[in-house]
Amino acid sequence: MACSDGGSGSETGTSKSALNAASCPSVQPDPARSLFVTDAAALEKLPFETVMNRIVATGSTTGQSALSLFQQLMDTMNNQANAKTQGPHCDDVIVDGKPSINGFPIECPRLEGRLATTNPFAPAPDPDGYDPVGIVNRFDLAPQNGANCGQYRIVYTKRSGKTSFSDRVLLIFEATLPNPNPSAGLAACLPVTEFWAGLTTDDDANSRATKLADFYLTGLPGFAPVVKAAHYGFDGGVDTGQIRANLFSAPQGQFPSQWQLREFRLSQQCTSGDCSLVAKNTFVQVNPFGALFGGGDAASTTFQNAFLNQVSSLASTNLNTIGMSSSGADNAGESNEQDTSNDYLAQGQNNATFKDAITAKLAEISRTDLTADDILNRATTQSCAGCHQVSTGRSMGAGLTWPRTLGFVQIDESSRISPALTDTFLPFRAQVLANFINSQCSDAGPSLANNGHVDPKRTIGGGLVGAAN
Repeated sequence: MACSDGGSGSETGTSKSALNAASCPSVQPDPARSLFVTDAAALEKLPFETVMNRIVATGSTTGQSALSLFQQLMDTMNNQANAKTQGPHCDDVIVDGKPSINGFPIECPRLEGRLATTNPFAPAPDPDGYDPVGIVNRFDLAPQNGANCGQYRIVYTKRSGKTSFSDRVLLIFEATLPNPNPSAGLAACLPVTEFWAGLTTDDDANSRATKLADFYLTGLPGFAPVVKAAHYGFDGGVDTGQIRANLFSAPQGQFPSQWQLREFRLSQQCTSGDCSLVAKNTFVQVNPFGALFGGGDAASTTFQNAFLNQVSSLASTNLNTIGMSSSGADNAGESNEQDTSNDYLAQGQNNATFKDAITAKLAEISRTDLTADDILNRATTQSCAGCHQVSTGRSMGAGLTWPRTLGFVQIDESSRISPALTDTFLPFRAQVLANFINSQCSDAGPSLANNGHVDPKRTIGGGLVGAAN
């Protein structure tokens, strides 16, 4: 995900022979095998209980159970009056009389808080159980300086969502994989990219499934396993992973609150050397609070002035590299998919001074083919709600249109993935993976832009480090 500027080497400055580059595959990755895996054999190797047990085993020494960690995570969406665990809870912090995360108001409680008393490991067909639906390679999110080797994700869905539109929960476990040799830069991550690309040429589904399970649960030689408590948010900051939730769940006979995305990070709570894990509902990264785009108070003015520095990256000519960063202090605690709170064009529409400043910045970078409205629409795509629902089908200006999802989700309970993924994002990520491997395994030259220049603020995929998409 995001990076600190650790390690000065680039992949082009490391000996190819030292990396055993002769073994590199020369292959165009198949997205279905090497980027977004949904085949049943692979999914069956990573059941929810196995992954949760491994997380607890690598982060807790108190006898804590995977069930108790799951229930505590869900209980963060209950207020203290309805608490099922010792906390934290959604009304622990009150700002201006309202429950808040990061100083911004949140919906509290949410109906999903009732799931703090359910068993997510219940076998099929129990509707409260969770099934894996996707295994995701996000090497394209690795920082160019190799501060880490990218993110590797598993998507789980509440089984009830297969039959009930009003009882849907998706949990996305987004682990950041540490670089075991940061001084070598991104080149040290070559074995990870070789592993994923090699799945394309393995025609045995059971073999691919075993390899993926080993990668996630055991780790490649010299690398930590993907599934490890510390990889889901320890230490905070921008160089750690997270757990995200896409929520639209109500008890039978009730209609849910609106679709909403939340973010969680794990931390340790230690006493006398014994530690247990705590899931904290944190702010949503790269998801500025919408009112900052239209407000005239000091905080909004500071945000708007800083936003002007994002215009250049938002003006990208490629949908895949449209990017925005935001200060942690500006990020909201929730991302709503059915109102205008994360529609940054709607939020800033009447802020003529701000829009004039965006127009002036576009003229400064010679992008008069774009308007201030285009930039605000592009900013919306970088929020969780924008990418999942708000931005779909919208014009981004300069001939670009944001691709369509499956309606609020990028993957559903049947492992069906969105047109946005199949037609736009996955082909691009496949090319990023192939270009990096080819640059390491041949004399084709550096894989990074600008003749191999390493930009610690950019990913190998060309986006901004820390982007949520």
